[in-house]
Amino acid sequence: MNKELIINAEEQEVKIALLEEGKLLELHRDVFNKKFSVGDIYLGVVQKILYGLNAAIIDIGHSKGAFLHYDDLGFQTHQILDLISKNHTKKEKEFVFNNFNNPENRNSICRILHIGQKILVQISKEPISNKGLKLTTKICIPGRNLILIPFSEKISISKKIKDVKERNRLISYIKKIIPNSFGIIIRTAANNEIEDILNEELIFLVKKWKKISNNLMKLFPPVRVLSENSKTYCLLRDIFNDDFKSICCNDNFICQEIHSYLSLISPKKTNIIRYYKGNIPIFEKYGIEKQIQIFLGKNVPLENGAYLIIEHTEALHVIDVNSGMINHMMKNCTESERINNILKINLLAATEIARQLRLRDMGGIIVVDFIDMSDSIQKKRLYEHLKEKMKNDRAKHQILPPNKFGLVQFTRHRVRPELKKININNKYSKHSPENYIHHLEFIIETIIKNKNHKRIQLHTHSFVSAYLKKGFPSIQQKWLLKYKKWIQIIPRDSFEYTEYKILNKNREIVSSSFYFH
Repeated sequence: MNKELIINAEEQEVKIALLEEGKLLELHRDVFNKKFSVGDIYLGVVQKILYGLNAAIIDIGHSKGAFLHYDDLGFQTHQILDLISKNHTKKEKEFVFNNFNNPENRNSICRILHIGQKILVQISKEPISNKGLKLTTKICIPGRNLILIPFSEKISISKKIKDVKERNRLISYIKKIIPNSFGIIIRTAANNEIEDILNEELIFLVKKWKKISNNLMKLFPPVRVLSENSKTYCLLRDIFNDDFKSICCNDNFICQEIHSYLSLISPKKTNIIRYYKGNIPIFEKYGIEKQIQIFLGKNVPLENGAYLIIEHTEALHVIDVNSGMINHMMKNCTESERINNILKINLLAATEIARQLRLRDMGGIIVVDFIDMSDSIQKKRLYEHLKEKMKNDRAKHQILPPNKFGLVQFTRHRVRPELKKININNKYSKHSPENYIHHLEFIIETIIKNKNHKRIQLHTHSFVSAYLKKGFPSIQQKWLLKYKKWIQIIPRDSFEYTEYKILNKNREIVSSSFYFH
């Protein structure tokens, strides 16, 4: 698959869009001078013990105290506490060690931590809704091929590396070069990587950790001891592969940074970097702004005229698959054709849902109400299709088979706030003409690409019709140049403002909607 990374550098932040075959797959924001990011390591102070929750509140400098649960105390916690408390008395050290290793105390955080105690922690989740930062003492330092885990002896390898010989080669080599008191996770990117590269990366990560540990005694908490790299760097480190065909950015300095990094990890790919100098904003040039307005709203159109309705609550997310006007079009179909059409809609919806989860970074419990299907074979096919489309999702997730009510339930882990519609240039509003026209154009483009209709009529409210025809060149004329097909626009006074129908030359309804909110 062809992937592109489009980077829009602005005064206060950098927006990064990941495209796959031209479709927006992920959208990230890297705010300048952001103090708290996932992966940052802090030297904090225990502020409060929450006995009922078996957790502690840690002061790392955030306005809200950060949350550390007992389950997030790693097995190396006593070693980390010992590292921090080198200047403590022998009696204090024995208290830390004995309390952590005493079986009676292993389920109680209050026996291990006390108020005022210094502790080294890593941010595992950004603030979401009214919740503060979430922390862990399971410190890890990620590289492209390896993840270093201090005070561990365990070597793990990515499940995505399937070849047994390759797995054995990587594990046996890492065992030879790994220093004592360090664990390693071998990442997917290490597959078929040469040994010298792995050795250099391991040396670099160990030096990074030693620099942190040597400076700990000089620091006064709360203080950040290691900052995660920029979002652009992290994305390239975690997902860059041979599928990437283009990296385009409107900032020359960022282009140079990317070039420097790619020259280390993939020198042959440095020629895909492009510095964008155009007058049109880069997100508009690549159609990203249009996709944001179409696909990040409550209603998400599908290519066949059906659509998704996505609702969010505090406890869960609900996605409803709606057939739109397809039910009306299926009235003259046979029963077998109707069943097959419903399956096609559900499969298309499953593909889009997998994309939406990544695009919005939806997490927690997700319930999907697909169009009802009675055939168990078709239900299984839908379930397998959904699992296949979710394979490339880096977030941990679990999918349950459709239940007796036809609902599919997900759980998905997220580490940042859910992405909602972003007004990139503040010129779009929920009901703006630009937003609505983008939606119409998406439907028309889909119909032209997927169905060879010789003539298309667009029936819409008279105000919208006038808007499409005004000016030179008008939007209607631009469509002619873009699609090489004349779209006849018919004004309808009886229609609601956002109602439309698209008809073919036989005056059959190809697409119709009254749902645009």
